[in-house]
Amino acid sequence: MNTRQKKFAELYAQSGNAEQAAIAAGYSEKYARGNAYKLVAISGIVEYIRELNEKAQDERIMTAKERQAMLSDIARGGTFDADRIRAIDTLNKMTGEYTVKVTAEVNTSQKLADVMDQIGGEGLEE
Repeated sequence: MNTRQKKFAELYAQSGNAEQAAIAAGYSEKYARGNAYKLVAISGIVEYIRELNEKAQDERIMTAKERQAMLSDIARGGTFDADRIRAIDTLNKMTGEYTVKVTAEVNTSQKLADVMDQIGGEGLEE
């Protein structure tokens, strides 16, 4: 991919308009009007546009620390009590404060016949 194609890909990723991106990248208006769509079909350009779009999405996503910091700010200084409670609740969920551990013990040593004898075999008919 040459420099002009790279610039085209960057501009296209920002605007989504192939013709305008081609002109801004240095292609003639005549070429851009009739052939800009061809640039978008070049495999190297397609891959570069995809990488640029993924990078832009990754930069927009908050990290867990950023989310926790923002929620902490709301929890400390929220203007409404409901906002503060919701922020604290969300933080508790994020950090696992609501995790409940349950221990269960199952005794499987008794035979079914023994259990039936204990309860008198009620409700069973032969």
